[in-house]
Amino acid sequence: MLTEKERQSALNRLTRTRQALLDAVDGVTDNQARWKPAPDRWSILEYVEHLAVSDDELVQMIERSLKTPARPETEEQRKEREQKIREIPVPRGANRAPEMLRPSARFASLSDAVAAFLQARERTLEYARTTQADLRSHFTPHTVLGPLDGYQWLTGNAHHVDTHAAHIIEIRAMPNFPAA
Repeated sequence: MLTEKERQSALNRLTRTRQALLDAVDGVTDNQARWKPAPDRWSILEYVEHLAVSDDELVQMIERSLKTPARPETEEQRKEREQKIREIPVPRGANRAPEMLRPSARFASLSDAVAAFLQARERTLEYARTTQADLRSHFTPHTVLGPLDGYQWLTGNAHHVDTHAAHIIEIRAMPNFPAA
């Protein structure tokens, strides 16, 4: 079971990053949202679509991990594993989204994608508020970081949004970004 400190930390991170995404897309027109800086880069709309889909998928992955046998760790083992995770560099673009999380024009507009993200994030927040599961004892491998426990995936959900909100801000600052 999550400690109250862990639960509150997850809720704070999830709430803060929801706002970070809203701030990143504030004032973006649909034309701007569809603009791609390069053929192999995602548009703002594609980033938001990806986040709308992945928020739910990450919680579902946590739920699937709970069906596997628990592997409790000591506090020392967890700290050692978390230190190793912090030391692993994750180069930008190293991870390509799994097919099911890739943008595929699911939403007609940026506002539709944002609305879907907000609904998904509310479900994630509700999960974080109410779960009584032992998230710390169930693991799912990350392609770069190795095994992450359910709590790390939950807070990773927040980090994921923060990362892509920063990508959106970068796109908006590009010299060829459309004026409207």
